[in-house]
Parts: sequence; C-alpha cells; structure tokens
Amino acid sequence: MKDSMGGRVRTLTAAGLGLALALVLWAALRRPAQAPALLHYGTVPAFQLTGMDAKPFDSRGLDGKVWAASFVFTQCRNSCPMLEAQMRRLSQSLPAGPAFALVSITVDPERDTPKALAAYAKKMGLTDPRWAFLTGPKPVLKALIQGGFHLAAEPGERDSDARKAPDILHSSKIVLVDKHGDIRGYYDGLLAASVEAVRNDAARLAAED
Repeated sequence: MKDSMGGRVRTLTAAGLGLALALVLWAALRRPAQAPALLHYGTVPAFQLTGMDAKPFDSRGLDGKVWAASFVFTQCRNSCPMLEAQMRRLSQSLPAGPAFALVSITVDPERDTPKALAAYAKKMGLTDPRWAFLTGPKPVLKALIQGGFHLAAEPGERDSDARKAPDILHSSKIVLVDKHGDIRGYYDGLLAASVEAVRNDAARLAAED
C-alpha cells in the first residue's frame, strides 16, 4: 500500500515538474527576442563645413542627437537619387522633434556650392528642417569621409564632355551616429529595408544615456 501511494506521489511530482518546465518553455518561446547590441565603429571627429544656406555648420550642433549621414553629389545619376529617396523616407519615419538629425555631405565640392545643394534639396523634395546638406574644402571632406566615417570617397576620371556627370567613387552607405558622436551602424542606402532598420536602431540609441 505504501509503495502504491509512493508511486502515485512520484508520478504526480514528475507530472507537476513536467508541466512547470512546459510553462517555462512556452513563456520563453513567447518572449520577444532581444535585438543584438549595436557595435561601436569609432568616433566621428569634430568638423566644420558649410550648409546650403551658406552659413557655417559646426558638428557640435549634433551633440546629444542621434543622426544619420549619407554621401552624395548633385550631378550623380546612379545611386544618389535612390540613396536620398531612402533618406527622405527615413526623415518621414523618425519621430518629430530635435532628438534626431540627418546630414548629407557632398563628395563633389568643386561643383556642389551651397546654392547647388539648395537647388538639389528643393528638386528632390527634401524639406525636413533637421536635414543639413553640407559642402567644404575638398581635402577636408576627403579626410572626414575616409578617416572619420571610414568610407570611400574619391574623384574618378573627368570626361572631356562637360555636359556629362563626373565619375566619383563614393559609398552608398547610411551611417548611424549616436548622441556621443560614435558610429553605431552602417546600412545599405539602396535597400528599402534599411529604412526600418535605421529607424529602429535610431530609436534604441535615443533611449540610451
């Protein structure tokens, strides 16, 4: 009789443990997976450039903000229109307010004067006041893009026909920078899916101290 009672107790205990384990597993499977931590790819050095309003632009104005950067030129006929279309979608999807900013830096400063950048932004319908279009001396831009953002930016061969767009090697990446000036992500600026990824990661960074 005792053995029979003991057997039933052991059976009930095992069943209870099995149910508890099943509940723990069920809860774990329902729990949303945590996104991997965003890496640090270095710090963007302080820079001073010129905006499309012809006024000086100091990167210290970006302190405390999460911002995304792209690199374009106004005569680009290939990747730049697609890249800036994705940046425009990003500007529209980010929460309103001064916590976020966007920066587009030219890789063709010889042609991209502040006036040319302003006309380009207007033509592309890029009206977000948080979005800065910047130019500056060629050596400064080259050092900033290559040394600061760790991306390619190199003028190519100039065509003898001045009507043709210049051939300039430049990256189509979108670079995400946190409130402390640290690079936290690189995204393919030609992929529509990158907009959601940048937006989500930007929101995560905005919540960080």
